[in-house]
Amino acid sequence: MIIALHGGLPLEMLYGLGGGFFVAVLYFIFAHYKMGRTEYYNEEFVYFPTIKKLGLYLVFLFVNSIIGYVVFLISAFIIMWLTQI
Repeated sequence: MIIALHGGLPLEMLYGLGGGFFVAVLYFIFAHYKMGRTEYYNEEFVYFPTIKKLGLYLVFLFVNSIIGYVVFLISAFIIMWLTQI
């Protein structure tokens, strides 16, 4: 796959970026769903002060953003490789 200097991105790269974004969004939905279903979230986290809840949620988002970026890259490269075959 070669990026042409004229004519834009190759079709494989567009498919990979779109598919990687879709997989990363699915990962975020799944991570939030699993967090909301845990016993800790439903029984202990509810009684925390608001500022502590906000801090823990921001840490959760930061960590999931890093993991989501890695998931995006891996899935984008896999989809690019599959569409090239």
